Order: sequence, then C-alpha cells, then structure tokens
Amino acid sequence: MSTFVTKLLPLFLVSYASFCLASSVHDEYSISNLDLDVFTSEREVFRLFQMWKEETEREYPTVEEETARFQIFKSNLKYIRQKNAKRKSPTDSRLGLNKFSDMSYEEFSKIYLHDEIEKPIIEGNYSKMISNDTSCYAPSSWDWRTKGAVTYVKDQGRCGGCWAFSATGAIEGITRIVSKWLPDLSEQQLISCVTSNKGCKGGWYGKAFQYVINNGGITSEAHYPFRADDSSCNYARAQNIITTINGYHYWRHRPISESSLRCFVYHQPVSVSLYASAEFKSYAGGIFKGDDCLRIRSCKHNHAVLIVGYGSSYYGQDYWIVKNSWGTHWGQQGYILIKRNTGSTRGVCNINCSGAYPTKRNNELPALKLATSI
Repeated sequence: MSTFVTKLLPLFLVSYASFCLASSVHDEYSISNLDLDVFTSEREVFRLFQMWKEETEREYPTVEEETARFQIFKSNLKYIRQKNAKRKSPTDSRLGLNKFSDMSYEEFSKIYLHDEIEKPIIEGNYSKMISNDTSCYAPSSWDWRTKGAVTYVKDQGRCGGCWAFSATGAIEGITRIVSKWLPDLSEQQLISCVTSNKGCKGGWYGKAFQYVINNGGITSEAHYPFRADDSSCNYARAQNIITTINGYHYWRHRPISESSLRCFVYHQPVSVSLYASAEFKSYAGGIFKGDDCLRIRSCKHNHAVLIVGYGSSYYGQDYWIVKNSWGTHWGQQGYILIKRNTGSTRGVCNINCSGAYPTKRNNELPALKLATSI
C-alpha cells in the first residue's frame, strides 16, 4: 500500500461516520451509475471505496482488515476497468461494483459457488435422460416473467445453495404453467433435507427434483424460511406440502444444441449449470459473452441458475434471460443476459452442458389454485 493510504486510512476510519461525501447519493446502489474512470488517484479510489462501503453497509472489525479489503477492492476495480475498455458494442456486457467487490475471486468461489456433484443415481421412472429435440415450434423471443411464471429474485446469502434456488424456480414455474398459481417455495427445505447433496457446499438440482418426488411435494418459503445454513431437516415442516412434481428430464455433461434448449425454455423455465467466472461475478449489464471462460476446455461448472426466457437485441445479438440467486443488487436487478447462438457446442461458460426441468401433472388440490390463469 502507498504511504499516503497507510497514513490516511486510520483518520478516515475515525472521521468517516460524520463526513458527508458530496458526490454520494442515497439511492440503493447508486454507485453503480458512477463513471469509474474518473477515480484515478489513490485518494479518489479510496474515496470511492468509502462510498461503496456506505452503500453496501460494509463494516470491518479492524483497520488491518479494512486495509486488506481496500487492496482487493482496488484490484477488482482495475479488472473491471480493463474489461469495460474492451467493449466494442453498446450491447456488450458491462462490469461494475457490487456487494462482492471487496472479495477476491478465490474467496468468493469458496462461499458462493460449488464443486461439481457426482452424476445422479437414476431412481425408478421419475427421471429421463434427454438429448437434442429441435422438432418444436418456438417464437423468436419468450419471457416467462411476463407470463407470471417467475417469482421475485432471491438471495442465497453466504451459502453455496444455488442449486436449491434453481430447483425451486423451476418448480415454481411449472406449477404456474400447469396449475395456474405461482407458489413461493422453500430453498431451506431442499438445503436441509436433500441428503444426497451437500447443502451450502453444493449440489445438483436434479437430486432436488428427486427429493421433492420422494417426499410427496415441497412446502412454502413462509412455512420453512431460508436460513442460509446447513441446519438439520425439519421433517414436520417438510410435510406441509403445497405443490408437487411427478418427474424430471435432464442432460448432464453432454451439451445439447441451443435450438433444443430454446424449445425446452419455451415450454417452461429450465435449470442449468454454468461456470461463473470472475467476469460473471462483476456483471452489471449488457449481453454477457464470457470471454474469460474460453480457457475452459470441458463441461466444467460451479454454479446453477434458471433460464426464464430468450430474445434478441436491436443489434441482432441473441441472448438467454437468466435468473440468478445473488439478490437484486447484482447484475440487472438480479438477472443476466447471456449470449445465445454463439456457434460453440458448450455455449457461453458451458451453459449448454448440463440442465434439467421438472414435469408435472395437473393434480393440485383445488384449494391451492389461488392465481388467475396465464
């Protein structure tokens, strides 16, 4: 660290609480609208760090911890600027500061991402391995959010339970499509009760679907609230069933064509796996091309998300509409647009490699059909 920051940091820590930054505004994450290139000197970058701390409500226990976090913040800021400088089109993805900006990618990965889980054990006739299917008609654009089949963006917290959020999103979607009402389902039930996965240390949404089938259904978020931990299964809560599925279809470590994936997404929201890179971590807008995933030579993945639609930009760039589980302050209010029809077999950051979607019969109890038809 420079001599300037070493001397100045303790003074800022003492006085900042009563110091009003002239450029700071109090809209949530308004810092994302700033031109980061104007913060060039060490003093200005440190000021930006303090603005970021205020908006993210970040506090550190010691001066030493804050000093270390500031160094990581500077490194991330440099990376963001370098990537943004390479944008060639208004639709190209833009990176920005977010709640992860004081974390290295390695630290971030250990908390929010997960290792791949072994291939699933096929049980009964509930699951079906699928491959390419390009026989369906699918319009040029589709968005399940406009059809009332997608719940609000959720936040997995400091828990690598993305697989559970992807699974509930898919079940919520198919419930709305088949039974005409949209539930808000419990991720904590899956994290605590799907013993074939690893809770906050990772898992596969296919095993979550299998658990819901074996359990006779899944309960609501209100009845089994999210705790972002690996607490033991509350079997009594888990039996307060509000919706069911009867099977699931999947593909695993075997890429399908993007036309096939479009067919699946046209019929319902689809759970998929991808490799969330350092660039993905700082995504702020535009169509994500995943340039730093090009070095990956296999169907490796570390994150689960939900594809809820697809479309094309004014510049003719096709994309997937992807719901993430890192809260609304990440990306585009919690969503990311990922480039589609790239010509790559595995897709951007391996999004074509592995996925699944649940199947459902219209057998809900009449009392549960609370919403109007799509």
